[in-house]
Amino acid sequence: MVPASPPARRVANLDLLRAAAIVPVVLANAGTEGVLTGTAGRLADSGWVGVDLFFVLSGWLVGGLYWRERARYGGIQLGRFWARRWLRTIPPYLVALLVVYSARAALTDNADPFDWRYVAFLQNYTGLPYWGVSWSLCVEEHFYLGLPLVLGLATRVRGGVPVTLGAAAFVSLVARVLAVPDGADPWGLQYTATHMRLEGLALGVAAAWVYHDRPDLWPTLRRAGRALALPGLAFVAAVPWLPLDVLNRYAYTGVDLAFVAVLVAVADRAPLPFASSRTVRWVALTSYSVYMTQATSFDAYQRLVGGALPGVPQGLHLLGGLALVGLVGSAFYLAVERPTLWLRRRVAPRRTDLPSPLLATPGRGQGHGAVAEATAARAERKGDVG
Repeated sequence: MVPASPPARRVANLDLLRAAAIVPVVLANAGTEGVLTGTAGRLADSGWVGVDLFFVLSGWLVGGLYWRERARYGGIQLGRFWARRWLRTIPPYLVALLVVYSARAALTDNADPFDWRYVAFLQNYTGLPYWGVSWSLCVEEHFYLGLPLVLGLATRVRGGVPVTLGAAAFVSLVARVLAVPDGADPWGLQYTATHMRLEGLALGVAAAWVYHDRPDLWPTLRRAGRALALPGLAFVAAVPWLPLDVLNRYAYTGVDLAFVAVLVAVADRAPLPFASSRTVRWVALTSYSVYMTQATSFDAYQRLVGGALPGVPQGLHLLGGLALVGLVGSAFYLAVERPTLWLRRRVAPRRTDLPSPLLATPGRGQGHGAVAEATAARAERKGDVG
C-alpha cells in the first residue's frame, strides 16, 4: 500500500516573497505621480518588477507540483493538472473581468461593447483597452497550458529538461533583442507578449526541478543563490535608472535571474523576520485578488472620493486609495477566490489513489483513497496555492 502524500504546508518565506511582490505592483498602479517624487517616484514607476517575482514564484510552485506528482506516480494526469490550474485561476479571473467592465461602464462614459479577447486570454497580444494588469494573467494561462506538454516531451530525452527550460528563457531574451526597435514604448509587446516574458516562469520551474528531481545539485544551486541574492537585488534596485533600450531588451532577464537567486536562497531556510506574521500571510493569501482588483479600486476612489475632496492632500488620498485596495482585495478573496478553492477541492482534488469526481475512471483507483483524499483536502485547506 502506497502511503498518503504528506500534507502540504505554507512556506513562510514564500509568503514573504508574495507579499513583497504585490507591494510594488500596487504602488505602480496607485497614481503616485506628484505624491512620490525623486527616487521614491522612480522606484514606484518600476513596480512591474513585482510581476516578475510573481512569475518566478508561479514557476517554482507549479513546477514543484509537477515534479512531486511525477516522482510519486511516475507521470502526470494531464486532465487533472489542467483542471486544477484552471479552477484555481480562471473563475476568479472571470468574476474580476465582470467587475472591472461593470465598474468601467458605471464610472465612465464607456460605450464600448464587451471585449471577448479578454475571455480568450488574447489581450496581451492584441491590445489592452482596459484592465491593463490582465496581461500577466494571459502569460500565466498560456504557460500552464503548454508546460505539461513540453515537459512531457523533455523528460523523455536525457538532459531534455534543463535544455528545454533554458531555451524557453533564452528565446524570450533573443525575441526582445531582435524585435524591439530603439526607443520603443516600454509598455509595448516586449512587456506583455507571452513569448517575450517566459524567463521568470521557466527559471522558476527549473529551480523546482533541481530541488525535487536532482537533490544532489540543490546544495550547489542554493549556495549560488545565496551568493548572488544581494547583487541581484542591487540590480533590481537599479532598474529605474537603466537606459530605455537596456530596459526593453535585457532588464527582464536580469530581474528574473535575481529573483530566482533570492528564491533559491530562502526556499528551504528558517523563516526570515516577519515571514511568519499573520499580516504577511494575509497579504500573501489575498495577493491574487488584490492584483486583479487594484486598478479598479484606485479608479473608483479617485472618481468617488478624490474628485469630491479636491482640497485633501494627495498623500492622504494615496493612503485612502491603498486602504480601499486592501479592503476590496480582501473581500474579493473571501467572496470569490476562497470559494473557488473549495470548488477545486471538490471537483479536482490533489491526486491520490482515489479518482476525482470530475476525472474519475469508473472501477479504478479505490485503494486507500478515503484516507488519502482526506489528507489532501486538509492540506489544501491549510492554504496551499498550487
